[in-house]
Amino acid sequence: MLDKNWFENWYQKEDPWQYKVTPDDAFRKDKIINALKEFGPFNRALDIGAGEGYVTESIPAERIHAIEISDLAASRFPANVTRVLEPDSKYDLVMTTGTLYPQYNHEYISNTIKSCAVKYVLVAGIKDWLLDYKFGKIVHDEEFRYREYTQRVIVYEVSA
Repeated sequence: MLDKNWFENWYQKEDPWQYKVTPDDAFRKDKIINALKEFGPFNRALDIGAGEGYVTESIPAERIHAIEISDLAASRFPANVTRVLEPDSKYDLVMTTGTLYPQYNHEYISNTIKSCAVKYVLVAGIKDWLLDYKFGKIVHDEEFRYREYTQRVIVYEVSA
């Protein structure tokens, strides 16, 4: 499992995933944000594994919190994103993109989502890598080409 040191090294260079310069990533971001707009706007949102906040900054929410293991990545969050080290109570929306993979601490991420999501959960990632966690009733499920992969975006409505 990749640890904090790995991520700190990875984020030595700004935008190491090249999200800001890759057209597929702009398309992916639009797909994720449009899926959220179906169910928002939200009062409080949390992004787990936010990286530098490339997608996070566009979440349609009044208050946006983010959990990020890398201090370097979190230091680059946009002004509208507040870093938290753990959830601050409950959230209308909890999302995670590209993190429910075997090489990450997916059990922690899943448990965190389950503990603080009260309305919606968005999970996105490379289809063949995503681990199959359930967070409620699927209300949006979409697949599309992303780089050389298939990206999947799932929105769950959390059961009360």
